[in-house]
Amino acid sequence: MAPIASLVVGPTIDLIGRKKGLLFFYLDMGVGFSIIACATEVWHICVGRCVCSFAIGMEVAAVVYIAETCTKKQRSVLLSILTVSFTFGVSLTYFVGGYLPWKVASGVFATGCYLYFFIQLFVPESPAWLYKKGDVDASKRSLQRLGRSPEGTDRELEILRLSAKELSEKFRFKVFLEPTVWKPFLIMSTFHLLQNLSGVFHIMNYTLDFIERLGTSYDPLSISIIIAVSRVITCCTAGMYATASVGRKPATVVSSILMTLSFLGAGVYEYVFRDTPVGQKPFEWVPIVLLIVNIISGSLAVSILPWLMSSELFPLQVRGSMNGAVYVVGTYPSSSTPYVWRSSRCGGCFWCIPWGPFWRFSSGHSSCLRHRTRLCSEVERSFLPKNRRNIASSPDAEATRNSEDAGQIEAGSEGD
Repeated sequence: MAPIASLVVGPTIDLIGRKKGLLFFYLDMGVGFSIIACATEVWHICVGRCVCSFAIGMEVAAVVYIAETCTKKQRSVLLSILTVSFTFGVSLTYFVGGYLPWKVASGVFATGCYLYFFIQLFVPESPAWLYKKGDVDASKRSLQRLGRSPEGTDRELEILRLSAKELSEKFRFKVFLEPTVWKPFLIMSTFHLLQNLSGVFHIMNYTLDFIERLGTSYDPLSISIIIAVSRVITCCTAGMYATASVGRKPATVVSSILMTLSFLGAGVYEYVFRDTPVGQKPFEWVPIVLLIVNIISGSLAVSILPWLMSSELFPLQVRGSMNGAVYVVGTYPSSSTPYVWRSSRCGGCFWCIPWGPFWRFSSGHSSCLRHRTRLCSEVERSFLPKNRRNIASSPDAEATRNSEDAGQIEAGSEGD
């Protein structure tokens, strides 16, 4: 259901706005958990799960909203915090779902969704989306509510005016054939496929099953909680520092190498002791430690960057739709994970999964990894053919750059 939802939600948030997309997300998820909490039959639980899975596809709205409401300086940090929040939420579900009755846990999750729905009512709409719809006054008010100074508001409105010139024409489907659309889509689709091959989200979403199939004497729930807490700590510290300060390219290289080596080591261990009964394997902690190292290494870049970057690359006109399409590529392969594990042992997975981060390392030279300090309009121009990049020397483009530079100087001085 999540891939279907992302295909629907992408164009929908382009039509009705990012804020309403987030409101639908919280409402949908709350209804799904409410159905599960009140379930008296098995099919009630199935319906609730389907409703919740549809809501997962609406996460696209959150990524686009953050990218459009923050400054260039804030973007990497805030999108990294999004990953931290996601990781913390997964950890919280292990605690709540592991130690409370499932009906009570579902009620807790539903209450949280309704609470966030109420809070979301008071946040401003995306200024970029409002300007795209022609409501300049509302866009200005939104920027002011987001904390921009009067000078900063005027500068961002000027940037939106210059960027929105291309949106003055009626929408045509041929826009999807523009290099500023299909090039980043192919790049991000490749990155998401490689991310899925790395096994990061497969293990995170099915940690209990994976630990049980690993064949150790350790409690799967305790190990799952340790892994979740380790990932939260890494995302809050090294992950945010790596993506926001160190640079995406070196962070991707280091993250990919560590993930590859840790899984290869676990694969060697499982192969050597493949016929040893459970509880009699020496050093049972080795695959567990290597698994934790792999998850921590992925938190440095591989599990973060594809979601962070997709919100930066697409033009405003189709940003929601294309992020939804990329989300389909990013989530659909995850549904095949249970079938793969049923047909293969963990040792086989340890040998196959390392190829994902290995190819991520090989593709780490991509220019997309250098967009951390560039504005979305600059990123968009980089996908144009060379003969069309001459627009960068036009008076409007020069004015845009001057406005952006001045805005960043002001943002830096305000932060100091």
